[in-house]
Parts: sequence; C-alpha cells; structure tokens
Amino acid sequence: MTLTPAQRLRVMQGAILFVVAVLGVRVAAMQWFDPVIPPDYGDGLAPRLLEVEPPRGLIVDRHGEVLARNTPEFRVHLIPGELPDAEDARRRALLRLEEVLGVPYAELEAAATSRLAVIDPYAPILVKDGLDQAEAIALRASAAGHPGVRVVASPSRVYADEASLAHILGYVGSIPEEEVEALIAQGYPLDGSIGLMGVEAAYEDALRGEPGRRLVLSDPQGREVEPLAELGARPGADLVLSLDLGLQRATAAALAEGMERGLSVVRHNTGQARPAPIPLGAAVLMDVHTGELLASVSLPSYDPNLFVDGDSEAIADIFTDRARPLIDRTYMEVRSPGSIYKPLVALAALEEGIATANTHIFSRGAITIPDQYNPGVVYVFRDWMAHGNLDMRGALARSSDEYFYHLVGGYQDFVGMGPDVLAAWSRKAGLGRPTGYDLPGEASGLVPDRRWKEAEFGEQWLLGDSYPYSIGQGYLTVTPLQMAVMTAAIANGGRLVEPRIVHGLREGGLVHALPPAITGRLEGSEAHYDVVREGMLAAAADGGTAATGRPAGQRIAGKTGTAEFGLPYPDGEFDTHGWYIGYAPYDEPEVAVVVFLEYGVGATHAGPVAREILEAYFAQRDAPDAPDASGSRVEARR
Repeated sequence: MTLTPAQRLRVMQGAILFVVAVLGVRVAAMQWFDPVIPPDYGDGLAPRLLEVEPPRGLIVDRHGEVLARNTPEFRVHLIPGELPDAEDARRRALLRLEEVLGVPYAELEAAATSRLAVIDPYAPILVKDGLDQAEAIALRASAAGHPGVRVVASPSRVYADEASLAHILGYVGSIPEEEVEALIAQGYPLDGSIGLMGVEAAYEDALRGEPGRRLVLSDPQGREVEPLAELGARPGADLVLSLDLGLQRATAAALAEGMERGLSVVRHNTGQARPAPIPLGAAVLMDVHTGELLASVSLPSYDPNLFVDGDSEAIADIFTDRARPLIDRTYMEVRSPGSIYKPLVALAALEEGIATANTHIFSRGAITIPDQYNPGVVYVFRDWMAHGNLDMRGALARSSDEYFYHLVGGYQDFVGMGPDVLAAWSRKAGLGRPTGYDLPGEASGLVPDRRWKEAEFGEQWLLGDSYPYSIGQGYLTVTPLQMAVMTAAIANGGRLVEPRIVHGLREGGLVHALPPAITGRLEGSEAHYDVVREGMLAAAADGGTAATGRPAGQRIAGKTGTAEFGLPYPDGEFDTHGWYIGYAPYDEPEVAVVVFLEYGVGATHAGPVAREILEAYFAQRDAPDAPDASGSRVEARR
C-alpha cells in the first residue's frame, strides 16, 4: 500500500521520536549505571544522526521465482568536504585522484561541485561503480592517504535476464538532483537509491523498508569520530507479482513471432518515400475475476540492468531508439481497436433497443452515402466481403462491417444509435479513462462524440464519422489493457476489474494479498450478454474469423480486429494493426487475452499469438500447481 505524504510524515516523526527515546535511555544508562567518559577529542565535537539504509525487498513472481534481488557491489565515492579548500590544492588533489581512480578530472570536478555537494559536503557521491572484489582491494590500497575518496561495498540491484519484464520491474537509480530536498525530508540519504520506473517506483515505500539510525560523534568537518548508539533498519517487504514467469516467457516468444509475421502486410517498392516499418506489439493475459495479470508483455523492451550499471552509451541508445523501448504498449500507448470493439457496439445496440438478436441485415459488401452538401458526390463504406443475410450473432462471427454501420450510423430506413449513445456505452465499459492499473503513466485513450469534435476541430459530427466509429476506427483510441478490462467484463457479467500487476507483499514469510477492486459495471441483461458471448463463441469456432486463436480441444470466445493506419498506398489501401481479444474457457471463464500487433491482420497474425498464449495457460493450469512465494499455493484460476 502506498502511503500519502501526510502518512509518511507521521511515520518519520514516530521513527525519530523512537530513536530519540532509545538514545535517551542509552545515554541515561551510560551516565547513571555504567558511566563511560569519552576520550577527549578536543573542542568542536558534536553528535550527528546518520541514516542506515535498509535492505531493499525482493521482487518475485507468483510462485516465488526471484526477478529482482540485491547483490554486493564495490563502488568509489567522493567526499567533497574532505578535499582541500584552497583552489590550487583542491585541483591537485582531484588530478591525483584522476590518476588513482581512472575517473576523468571533469567528472570528479562535476561531482565535487554538484548540487548534492552543496547541500551536504560530507555526503558520499558515486564516481565509479561495477568493481569486483579484487579491483576494490587494489583501489582501496592505492587511494590510501588521498583525501576525499572512499571505496565501499554497497548493495546493488540485479534483475532477471528476461527482457519482457523490464517495463514491469522498472529499475532503481541515484536520487534525482531535482528531488534531493524533498527526498531528504522523507529520510533518504544523499547517496541512496530510489525506484525510478515500474513497480520499483510504484511500490517504493514498501520495497525500501524503514531506515535505521546511527548516532555518532563527529568533528567540525562532519567526519565520524566515534559511534554512540544505533537503531537497526527494517528491511523492505518482498513484492509478489501476479505474473507467472513461465507464462510471461511463452507470451513474449509468441508475441515476437507474431510481430515478425505481421510485417508481411507492409508493401515494398511502392515508389513512395515511407518510413521503415518498426515491429511493435503488446499482449496481456488477465484473470477475469480479480484483474491480476498473469502475463504482460510489450516489445521491443530493454535491459533494466543497464540503468543500474550506468552504461551511459547503452542508455543513450535506448532513449534515441525509434521504437521507444521504454514505452509499455500494454497501457501507455493508444491505437484504434478495429473490430475487437464490435462486441461492445452489439451490447449497446441490444440494450438501447436498436436491434435484437434476430435483427437481420443483408450485407452486399458496401454501402453508399451521398454527400449531404453535394449529392453528386457519393461515399462508399466497404465491408471486407459480402456476407449475405446476418443476424447479430452471425455479424459478430463474420465481423461484418456493414451490419455495424447500420447499428451506429443507420442506413436507409434503419435508425442507428448515433455517436453520443455509443460514446456513453464506451465510457461505461471503461474506455476514455485510466483503468486504475498499479503502474504509473497510464494513457486514457479517446472516446469521441459530437461535442468533442466541435470543441477539437470546430466542426459538426458527420455521418461519415459514425461509420468508422462503429467498427472501432476513426477517432476512437484504446490501450490493450482497456480492452482486456472490457473483455473480462463480457466474460464475468459486467464487472470492470481493476488491473493489477502486484499480488501482494511478503513479510516474515507470509504473503499479504491485495484485495481485488471493481471500478464500475457495464450494465446489461444476461440475455443480451449471452447474445454477445454466443457471437464471440461462433467467431472462435470453425469457420469464424477468430478461429485462429482457439487452442485445440478448448471452447473460447474470441474476436479479431484489423485497423487501418498510416499513409495510403497508391491504390488507396493502408497498412493495418492486428488485434485479438478473447476469454477462456467459454463456459467457466478464467482469463482474458488481448494481442496487439503494430503491423498485421487480426485473424492471420494476432490470432495465432493468442492461441499460443492460451495453450501455455492451459498447460500450466492443468499441471500440478507450483508453490507460491509463501510456500503454499497460488491458483491461476479464481
């Protein structure tokens, strides 16, 4: 649980009062019962209270597999306050340290004059790390007698060699200079570390633990002369993620293959100057009842250990990479969903009385609409094929665009629901706002309506805006995580579960699970939900557009999506995103799966990725349960 600033302040005040009380008892005991007269160190000696950093908590998967741990690392610190005050003598001292440490003079000078050094000249500033024990011993010997340098052993964070975990784990780093004063007020030492991304940042308070306190006697220069008393630090809690590492790896492998196959939609030698395609993708496997993510992958990714090691060249490459690997595309980036949006449109149409399960519409492969201002201009809105006569279930199974054009925009004598009603249902489904995910930086996406378009563009909403909207294109944008919440709501009867990557905190060998949260309801009658589910069941059956996502021997609900984007080709066609949503098993839903490919077709490329993810899930579920981090069991099914 993340504490508010006021709560953190009260905790700090209580800790300080406790330390003062302990030290008071210690001093009283020394004076009254066993008086000890300290040596005469001369004038100017004063007590000084120092922080003792606690061991940072581990991060483990739902079965206790360690994903982030601590290891000793040898580092070199500069103590600016111990350098000579005179400018020439200070410069000579830094030049000698340059020779001894192999650290450029410019870096030493920058450290010695940094903002951190101004705040506390005797706080150690990191100037070199990554040393092994032999290197540390050699440096300690060669630096002996040189003022302002310390070679110390410090805990360092090491992350599992699994790139798909980077966005979730994040990384720790040195305290940012712009936050120094605020963090010092919260009890952080100047040379401490803090979570900067992922769960390392989101659950910083729990992982860090409670610092200890040391009361020392120091000289006028702030150097420690004698220890007086110490209050031990409380280690941070271990963070137990909801992820299953085996499912995470299977999801990452399937997604990478799907991204590569999806590039086949990109055309070459078109005579156009087009940017080179960048394969991107995201996939989520979520418990439909609790919102816990069993797998969450965004590709491409990065190695968080680079930030801990301080590899500046590799870090610079990450920040300049056109693929933006620091972005977690499961929840930070939005795209048009295409036809995976149609189950929500169907539910809205049923609930609003626009159509029934038995409403039949004949798909000829396209509809034509004259321009409302110039009837001589005719617009064509195509279906991906002529489907013939379809009812609601058949329209979902075949993913007929023409059927859904009718439901929203209307056509001839058929009256559609219009954009504002559809926008209201989209918001009921959790679109257009963050899901409440427990990692920072979540995108909201966009749910358009008449008022939004007029405010944004100063233009009225047109019928030509409603038709793309009905099939998940146009202005509408979503994240994969939002679509996972919507899919879970279809599976569980309308409950909008709050997605979560953390299962609980482990302290003293016991796991304290975080309770699931429901953020709202997508209200609808059970009969109407059944129509939508049966349409998705038919879509994932033989002959349906989503059959490529069904694992062998399983009944699931599925839906594909293929959304146009980018620059048109000379023939007017576009590149496409590939999407797949589904839940399984059909009769007793357990998990929702969402796959997004920057390039691809839903049925051809995204569907097989979903199938491999679900196959891995069922194989894991039906195998003997693995013990969780507390030594008991964590069931994948709820």
